Amino acid sequence: MTKNLYVIISLWFSVYYGFGQVGIGTTTPDNSSILELNSTTQGLLPPRMTTIQRDAIVSPAEGLFIYNIDSKCFQYYIGTSWSSCLGGSRTNKLDCGSVNSNGSYITGNPLTNSNTITIDVLVNFIDTYSITTNTVNGYSFSASGIFSSLGINTITLTGSGAPIANQTDTFTLNFIGTGLTCNIDITIAQNYTNCLAYLNAGFTTDGIYTIDPDGAGGTPAYDCYCDMTNDGGGWTLVFNHNFTGGYWINDLEAHEYNVGSPGLTTDKYSILSKLDEIKSNADYEFRLHFPTLGLTNHWSQTFDPRSGRSGTNPVPGYTPINITMTNAGWGGLELSGDTNYLGGSIGWFHSNFSIGHNNNWFNGIPAENSTTDRLQLYIR
Repeated sequence: MTKNLYVIISLWFSVYYGFGQVGIGTTTPDNSSILELNSTTQGLLPPRMTTIQRDAIVSPAEGLFIYNIDSKCFQYYIGTSWSSCLGGSRTNKLDCGSVNSNGSYITGNPLTNSNTITIDVLVNFIDTYSITTNTVNGYSFSASGIFSSLGINTITLTGSGAPIANQTDTFTLNFIGTGLTCNIDITIAQNYTNCLAYLNAGFTTDGIYTIDPDGAGGTPAYDCYCDMTNDGGGWTLVFNHNFTGGYWINDLEAHEYNVGSPGLTTDKYSILSKLDEIKSNADYEFRLHFPTLGLTNHWSQTFDPRSGRSGTNPVPGYTPINITMTNAGWGGLELSGDTNYLGGSIGWFHSNFSIGHNNNWFNGIPAENSTTDRLQLYIR
């Protein structure tokens, strides 16, 4: 009889707990719960894992609950992604006081890697992030990734596009998924008339700049290479010749060639046709440089070098400033030349200061008592 009663009681408990509530630490689990835990000395310990381990779970069920040991918080799966950290105070926050813009912004110039916005984020839990801005005046910024550590993380938003107009643009940084935003203003600089104008406005880095010599006039702006560091800076490159790229076919080619590819790496480049547009003063201030020889002549002259031979030596208005080449009766620049030279100093038929050559002259470009492989001419 006792044995049969024990079996009956065991069967009753199995049915009760199989189809009712389960209590651990209590014999009377709440009717609204399927499981009730009761203890004054122990707690519930859910699965603990890193963010990488969490993301490696295959097809997580909606509502799956874990403790993220990287983020130091609880998270659950919301069906398409993992939730933010549970707990109202454990959120990642933007520091709007830290927002800065970097780089120069010029109408018509496409943004580069130097055009960025930086902002500090107070990271309370490790998670992915996406911060974007609105598009204003033809350009915008964005950044995405995974926070690297708890505490302050400086996030860099990279720019894209190109400013359309000269104006001050207000951007709103949107921390996706949080509702947090910050604002920053960026002012677009005008196109300047030449490299010296850029230098005077505070631009001190060598490189490509867009110039607009006639301002609001009908002539379109164009790119030039600016030397901002040598001999006072502010020099606009008007001629670059590396003879490994070949010689000039004729004077016409040497006066304007590869206009859309300014720079020291373009073997044949010339905007001599634009001298009057680019010069800053009534005088023509030139800098002739032979980089492989380390020779430079810096001078000014009032004589237009494109007008033909002046018939005098030195040319009218010639003023030496820093002359390291004095051979062959140096006295300024003329671009008429003879059938073999596209320009040079006056005084000698075969001047050693020609800025261009359309023949193989001892396999190089005429220079001070020798030949060289390249030369550069700047105006300021």
